[in-house]
Amino acid sequence: NIRYLQSPYALFNGDLLLAAFTPAGDMHVLLGDFTGHGLPAAVGAMPLAEVFYGMTTKGYGLAETLREMNAKLKRILPVDMFCCATMLCLGFQSRSLEVWNGGMPDGYLHHIASGERTPLTARHLPLGVLSPHTFDDRTEVFPMAMGDRVFLMSDGVIDTCDADDQLFGEQRLQQVFAANRHADT
Repeated sequence: NIRYLQSPYALFNGDLLLAAFTPAGDMHVLLGDFTGHGLPAAVGAMPLAEVFYGMTTKGYGLAETLREMNAKLKRILPVDMFCCATMLCLGFQSRSLEVWNGGMPDGYLHHIASGERTPLTARHLPLGVLSPHTFDDRTEVFPMAMGDRVFLMSDGVIDTCDADDQLFGEQRLQQVFAANRHADT
């Protein structure tokens, strides 16, 4: 169910993509981007993955899993380090998409029937910034139909520059979406 492209500048980095099925058959997906570069940015990936996989396979929902990930990162990371993240629950039986976005660029729910894209906007601070009692675990839920697609990206897509130092940017991303005539690509 997942197609991805990861093109890191370094072997060790702070970007991660996690996915696992819940006991009920839904799929949890997390796209994360830790602050910094190189090995220091990768330090939080293992503890985050441990919580994500452990709680998802036990059947915990997004809110509980996000709370635990935030608390763990707040506890172990240096003050200037955090993880921008988008976490999803793809409900295959309920045909729904539950979303929490903390500091990542907008993702998109592409409705195949209408061609419209619903932005999955960041409404929260990144993981590891807020204390457990101030952390906001509220999610948004959107209906999905058979064939709908979800697009997620880190800031590497928007912030990429061409040979003339022109940012790819949000406007060009929207142009790529508008010009695409092949749902599978």
